[in-house]
Amino acid sequence: MTPHLYIHVPFCDGKCHYCGFYSVLAAPSLTALYQGLPACELEHHLAAHPAAADEPVRTIYMGGGTPAMLGSQGLKRLAESLADRLPLDTVEEWTVELNPASVTPAILKTLDALGVNRLSIGVQSFDDDTLARMGRRHNAEAALRAIRLAQDAGFGNVGIDLIAGLPGVTPALWEATLERAVTLGLTHLSVYALSLAPGTRLAAQAAQGLALPNDDAQLDALTQAETVLNQAGFARYEISNYALPGFECQHNLGIWRGNDFLGLGPAAASRVGRARWTNSEDLAEYIEALAQGQLPPCEKETLDAADDAMERVVFALRLDEGFDPMAEAQRFPVLRTRADVWEERLERLARHGITERGGRRWRLTARGREICDAVIRELF
Repeated sequence: MTPHLYIHVPFCDGKCHYCGFYSVLAAPSLTALYQGLPACELEHHLAAHPAAADEPVRTIYMGGGTPAMLGSQGLKRLAESLADRLPLDTVEEWTVELNPASVTPAILKTLDALGVNRLSIGVQSFDDDTLARMGRRHNAEAALRAIRLAQDAGFGNVGIDLIAGLPGVTPALWEATLERAVTLGLTHLSVYALSLAPGTRLAAQAAQGLALPNDDAQLDALTQAETVLNQAGFARYEISNYALPGFECQHNLGIWRGNDFLGLGPAAASRVGRARWTNSEDLAEYIEALAQGQLPPCEKETLDAADDAMERVVFALRLDEGFDPMAEAQRFPVLRTRADVWEERLERLARHGITERGGRRWRLTARGREICDAVIRELF
């Protein structure tokens, strides 16, 4: 269908205070029903575009929520139902997100049997008090145990997520989490700046007076992370992501490089050709639509050729590799008149220390990464 397939599993055992992603509390009746639904949605897409089945899938990413809430049998059924409709023997990278509490020998055995070869574990911090304040349902020891279990089960590509700039976390405490992380034999670390998502408990706490780190403190925490991780051999290949050489997330790289991707499940986003859409954040609507033989409701937009091309190019600025305006103009002929303008603007930004050139490719400097969104607006 597309080279990159995302499956959203919207079940959790609770809601973290900062989480703005769509999820619902897991219930056996819902998780049992859900196991075959992403494949039903896929079948509708294939029926509408039969030739798309000939395009091999290169990466699969299962996120949430917590995919492991489906259980071993549920994960197996979900994967098998997808494979019944689309060959998966071409998949090079198959990532599954896990929370520490969901990492069990049985789940790991199932994932290995399915062909999953990359795990991303949501750790966020190695400080117990911080985890409790953020509504996480694991402690540091559980996180360490989950990482060890995954590695002992033979998974050679295990990464974790951390959040920079959490309230109450001093530079020394953040340093301790980073130093702990680089001793664990991990291949990938995602370090996200804390964001205040509307409707979350953290947003309500902030409205009631909870002090959050300001922008300078957030940037200091991100700079601190880059220093520690670079010294440990991790390269910052994208604004929020670090990897050892050869362990960059191929699924996300494909999207940042402007390739098509298909998302299955409520709240999942897709981009195929000039069309992009996001499924409704409503599990009941999702189930009802598929039961009636229809695609789930979504917000859909069809872009013109110029907007489509620019949007595919823009994400490359998040990457350390950057982009070559002239090469992109060859890739997307509609951009030929813009390439010279980009070169001029990038040269001007370079004089302010925001961009830099390596060969024909432009990328953001450390200062530029701090204001990436503003740079994108300037260019596009």
